[in-house]
Amino acid sequence: MSKGFKADVNALDRASRRQLEHAVRVESHSRNLDSRTRGKVLGRGKFGKIIQDAVGPIIESMIGDMSKSMAKGHRSLGQGLEITRKNIADAEKAVENSFKKHHKSLKAEGLDLKPGQSVPDKKSLRNLYHRRVEERVDELDREGHGVGRHLNVTDQQLKDRLGTPSIQRRKLKDENGNWVLDENGDKVEVDELVRARHGYAQSEGKVDPLHGPDARSRLSPPDLYYDVDKGAPNRHKCDAHSTAFNDHESFMYADAYARSKIDPKRPGDQVFEFSPSDAYGPGGHAGRFRGFYIDPDEPMKGGEINYKESDFKGATIKAIYRPDGNGGHKLHTMFPQPAFKHNRSPDQGIPH
Repeated sequence: MSKGFKADVNALDRASRRQLEHAVRVESHSRNLDSRTRGKVLGRGKFGKIIQDAVGPIIESMIGDMSKSMAKGHRSLGQGLEITRKNIADAEKAVENSFKKHHKSLKAEGLDLKPGQSVPDKKSLRNLYHRRVEERVDELDREGHGVGRHLNVTDQQLKDRLGTPSIQRRKLKDENGNWVLDENGDKVEVDELVRARHGYAQSEGKVDPLHGPDARSRLSPPDLYYDVDKGAPNRHKCDAHSTAFNDHESFMYADAYARSKIDPKRPGDQVFEFSPSDAYGPGGHAGRFRGFYIDPDEPMKGGEINYKESDFKGATIKAIYRPDGNGGHKLHTMFPQPAFKHNRSPDQGIPH
């Protein structure tokens, strides 16, 4: 190598350190983003394009300058390295200026950039992400009743949806099949719980969550018990478990997974039942759901309905889609469905 060659080692070291620190910052921010937002910031979408447009021409210039310098021989290599160091600084300045130029459009998207920032801070990104989740849930709310009955509901609404246990009077017989008589010779009658499917308590007077959390203060029977979608004289129906998603994010991702299974060529309703792990990935997801059922062994306790919390071990998610009239599908409803084998008692009469 020529004795005239002398690389600016300190300059290169400082430049490389800056690039490493920048890469670490970008990687740290990107870990906290969903894939769609990450794409927008780091290269896919208009925000990523800001960086691409700013840095692209300078990178091409760097390559050209280095090629020209290398073509002149080793004596010019130091000059080429110095040009590279300068171009790195120019690239950083270009990105900063480009972000300033796009500041208004970023503001419109809810991103608050400080001078010199190359990516939005974590708080801004999280605010944008949560806003996008809320917007998507609002869209799904307009498609059907999944959000109104299985997401934006209180625990009391879930309990009210189960209704009141149905009790019937039954004449009592002894073990030999003979009528049991009282002291006056009349047949003895007892109150007996009416059983529904799987041995759960059959109930009546169920309140549709779509009436709102203040339904009991605004409505009186029988209006209180009518289905909001179908109206009078249709009474609201609910299975043994009244369930809901715990948060909007879980609801949104469950819909995204189920929607990906829709066959656009198949007419009519499309129903999907899947494991929470299919939508959210491996691991336990019972904490994403909540729900109640009436204790089949002791439906009434102290004059009050005896509720039990649903166990979501082994639960599934059921989603129902209907044609939207425009060639696509809308979410009619979606709810977590507990496994009966984890919500039973030995006296319930459910087959093993």
